[in-house]
Amino acid sequence: MEKRNNGEKNKIQISVVVPALNEEKYIESCLKSIKKQSYKPLEIIVCDGNSEDRTREIARKYADKVIIEKKRSAAAERQKGAMIAKGDVIAFIDSDTIAEKEWLKKIAHAFSKDERIVAVYGRVLMRDGSKLDNVLAHLFTPYIRLTDLIGKPAVAGMNMAVRKDAFKKIGGFNLSLKTAEDIDLFNRIKKEGKIKFVDAVTYTSARRLKHWGYKKFFFFHATNLLKYTLTGKAKQEYEDVR
Repeated sequence: MEKRNNGEKNKIQISVVVPALNEEKYIESCLKSIKKQSYKPLEIIVCDGNSEDRTREIARKYADKVIIEKKRSAAAERQKGAMIAKGDVIAFIDSDTIAEKEWLKKIAHAFSKDERIVAVYGRVLMRDGSKLDNVLAHLFTPYIRLTDLIGKPAVAGMNMAVRKDAFKKIGGFNLSLKTAEDIDLFNRIKKEGKIKFVDAVTYTSARRLKHWGYKKFFFFHATNLLKYTLTGKAKQEYEDVR
């Protein structure tokens, strides 16, 4: 595993990859939260799905690299950004999401503490949800911890990180998947080492939950997880909500 000296012996260098598509409303706050991290990233890479709004214009103010992926999918955008990343570790966060100030510090600590760890994931709460939305998100935490204990991580793409060498060894994301690409990645990368839950928090937009409602939101994700678990395939229809 390659490590670079940046004033600290064996300091983990983290590249942050942010997929984006028509996110002019949210991306600035996302990138600001990364710039304000107590543990500074090596680089911030925004991979844009050929947006028609000001997403790239805003991203260039904060990101080290802004690239375009014409295939509009989270898997393809994350993949293209990850393949040019220079860090030892690649952290992923979505463009409608903000990170707590210690997010990268907690991720770096986990990887530094145990070289057998190849991937980590954390909690996702709501940045603009109702009181009920926030309560439900907090109640979801015990479930996430349980999935870590049983080796079936309930990972979310807006709060996960992988070692670059392990990521490249397995070929990165499955680009045929429109959804569940994050779960699939962790399902394959766990063969290369250990996966760990870390109490690092990101806060994502509740816009899909508000647009779909509780019933549709939870039914979609529950049945999609079941479909992937049983067949290795996932739903290909995933409505863009902006």
